[in-house]
Amino acid sequence: MPDSETGKDKGTIKLQKDKTLKKVLRQILIFLISLSIVVATFALVVYGIYARFFKPMNPKDSAKISVEVPMGTSINGIAEILHKKGLIRNEGAFKLMVDFSDKTNEMQAGKYELSKSMTLQDMINELLDGRISVSSIKITIREGDDIRKIASRLVNEYKLAFTEEDFIKEAKNVDHYVADYPFLRDIPEARKKGKFPLEGYLFPNTYYVFTDDSPEKIIRILLGQFDKTFTQDMQEKAQEENFTVDQVVTLASVIQNEGIDEEFTKISAVFQNRLRIGMKLESCATINYVLDKDVKQTNLTAEDTRVDSPYNTYRNPGLPAGPISSPGKSAMEAVLNPYGEYMDEKKSMLYFVLMDPQEGLHAFNSTYEGHVRDKKKYQVLWN
Repeated sequence: MPDSETGKDKGTIKLQKDKTLKKVLRQILIFLISLSIVVATFALVVYGIYARFFKPMNPKDSAKISVEVPMGTSINGIAEILHKKGLIRNEGAFKLMVDFSDKTNEMQAGKYELSKSMTLQDMINELLDGRISVSSIKITIREGDDIRKIASRLVNEYKLAFTEEDFIKEAKNVDHYVADYPFLRDIPEARKKGKFPLEGYLFPNTYYVFTDDSPEKIIRILLGQFDKTFTQDMQEKAQEENFTVDQVVTLASVIQNEGIDEEFTKISAVFQNRLRIGMKLESCATINYVLDKDVKQTNLTAEDTRVDSPYNTYRNPGLPAGPISSPGKSAMEAVLNPYGEYMDEKKSMLYFVLMDPQEGLHAFNSTYEGHVRDKKKYQVLWN
């Protein structure tokens, strides 16, 4: 009897152990299946994120796409450029990758040849290493330079990939730009058919451009800066003073080449006083423009002042036919805000004469007699 009961106990224990083992195995299996599901789900999520945000746009498309990164472009700007070019799926993903590299400020400006088969890391490496196809350079358009001088410096000093004739020819194509830059509509139709219809609007400043930029690209950059500089407030002020934008630019271009910044508002007052009473401007700068001489030359001959040109303000009343150079913002503001004391109708300033050429300062007079006296006094210093 005891042996029989002992056998039953052993059988029961074995059965319980089997049940326990099966239960454990079942739990392990459930765990492994659950883990597999989690891993698979995670893998799918990761792959989904990768495919949506980080995967190359087209691993099989290695065609080169030219990308321009201007000097000073932020990481946000670079991401936007790449996205517009169809090279990355998501701007945020690109910025995140750059942030992880901790080299946000080491991106190089220039022109790059990238492709849709490149990974984000490949593109980041290109931008960090600066493996550019075309380099960028800094150019300066000087205040008071006319289109001829601008073309010459771009070609001869900065060695851009076009000729002076190419630039001047494109600068004549004003109709090509009017739609994008409405301020050009003020240019009289007669001047649009002239030699330099865009004279005065190629805004002087320092720019970063690419060495293979075309004349059109350069011109659009300069016109764009003019558009930013000649603000809405300035346009409204011009309307209040009964000036068109073109008239402001024209008078400012003369002022720019007649004096220095400190005297722009005073020179503006003199010219506007003359315009008000119908007196000729008699600006040496306009003669120098016609004769293509140094804009600061003041020793003109009587024959020089008789040259037949609509830009000759010794022969023709009013403003010259158009701007004679690219004026800076301060010269344009001087047109809109002339020196009040010199515009007093009881003692309007109508004359000015150069004193010391080294300093560029002028003596101002309300009478011709005073002007002649000062001219004799300072003329000996001009040569």
